[in-house]
Amino acid sequence: MKQLKITLLFLFTLSTVISYGQKVKIKKGIISINKQEYGKIEDDKSVRGSFYINDLKDSNLLYFKWIAVDGLNYYEIYKADDLDNILYEEQAVMGFRKYMVKKLYNAEALTKSGLDLTKLDNLAKKMGKEFSRIRNRGY
Repeated sequence: MKQLKITLLFLFTLSTVISYGQKVKIKKGIISINKQEYGKIEDDKSVRGSFYINDLKDSNLLYFKWIAVDGLNYYEIYKADDLDNILYEEQAVMGFRKYMVKKLYNAEALTKSGLDLTKLDNLAKKMGKEFSRIRNRGY
């Protein structure tokens, strides 16, 4: 009986997690969340590993610049219209593009109409610029 209760609790928890998780897909450069298009990803051919997130009208929203120096691999995230000021930094991981879309969507910064700049600024304040601080200290 105890085993049955544990199994039912596990299945209930699993079904709850699955039902609330969003389905993020990036296929042929199109970002879709729960089968609705939110934007596009465009590679920056001039800087290896770097890319843009665009809205559905192909206007650049965010720029992700890949940095690989002194054993650090991370991305600097910029507003596409302000490449002089880093918003924040994020560690480069496998599946980074999908990871960032989820992060922006969950922070409510990425919307169907583009970016919510207030939510984006809040996310940037939380994330910070730890990697460039480490790099500048020489660690």
